[in-house]
Amino acid sequence: MKKRLPFFTFLVVLCFGLSLNEVHAQDIHWSQFRLSPMNLSPAATAIFRGDVRFIGSYRNQWAKDDIVDYLTFSGSVDAKFFNPKMQNSFFGGGLIFNYDQAGDLSLNLAQLGLNGSYTQRLAEKHFVTAGLQLGFVNRRYTNNLRVDNQYNGDVFVDNLPTREPIDEADASFVDFSAGLNYHWQKPSKRSKLDLGVGLFHIAEPGYSFYEDESVVYPQRLSLYGRGAVGLGRKFDLLPMAMHQIQGKHSQTLLGLAGRLHLNQKVTRKTAIQLGLNYRFHSDEGDAWIPNLEFHQQSWLIGLSYDINISEFEIATQNRGGLEVHLNYIITRVKIDEVKICPIF
Repeated sequence: MKKRLPFFTFLVVLCFGLSLNEVHAQDIHWSQFRLSPMNLSPAATAIFRGDVRFIGSYRNQWAKDDIVDYLTFSGSVDAKFFNPKMQNSFFGGGLIFNYDQAGDLSLNLAQLGLNGSYTQRLAEKHFVTAGLQLGFVNRRYTNNLRVDNQYNGDVFVDNLPTREPIDEADASFVDFSAGLNYHWQKPSKRSKLDLGVGLFHIAEPGYSFYEDESVVYPQRLSLYGRGAVGLGRKFDLLPMAMHQIQGKHSQTLLGLAGRLHLNQKVTRKTAIQLGLNYRFHSDEGDAWIPNLEFHQQSWLIGLSYDINISEFEIATQNRGGLEVHLNYIITRVKIDEVKICPIF
């Protein structure tokens, strides 16, 4: 059974992938994807060492270039809920909010999701989590629409009618997502592994800025793996990989980082981490992403910057996006309670 668990997880991931259809649109994405886990899968809810976790993420892309910039924010909180009668399992719950603004029209995407998860311990080192998300999504644009109909032959006239059949500047819908996560970890050791899948917008809800035309919001399939290998007393090696498909769009991100533990005392844990990620679409390179993390007891701050290497570098001059993540974890002291799971 233990030897078959990773293979079983791979089969589940593959089956999820076969359900995707070809449509147009994209969700937000993070270069430091492992620091925004609930955007990878609802099953990543409550998979962490501690009891309550707060995450804030911010990205600003091309802010100082003479091209359209993008602004992205994500905030989440998730927690574990233990039952003393459940010796080998626990529930998790969380709330996540995503906001994205792009383009001259300031096209906005706002997502609010309520997550729930259930984790079952299968063996000493093996855990499986199933997660669900109920979400509410709103898309809108806030600036005036400018089209070629407002060009009078000589100059652009802002107050001329656009003649575009857009009836409303926003559209909203209810959303459902699900996922699975497999976790392996040696008790009381730093080595661990997560393999997971998330399927977002399962029902492919319809939304539209037009009166009679329905636009389908496509499913997004997220596949990921992230691990840590303890090498000696003070150093960890952290490989990671992520692949996402949404309609005709896809991206793959590979990364490797090294973490040095500067202080391992229980009340003064401190570590610094350096890494490098590489993102590509199809067979074309998109960006190199150097990243830095600083860990101080319950706090984590992650910084990264995309160095653009795609054909768009003619306009960006290799400049990409600054990304910042801030995590805080609360760990309650448990007295006279049975510790069910040595995770995570």
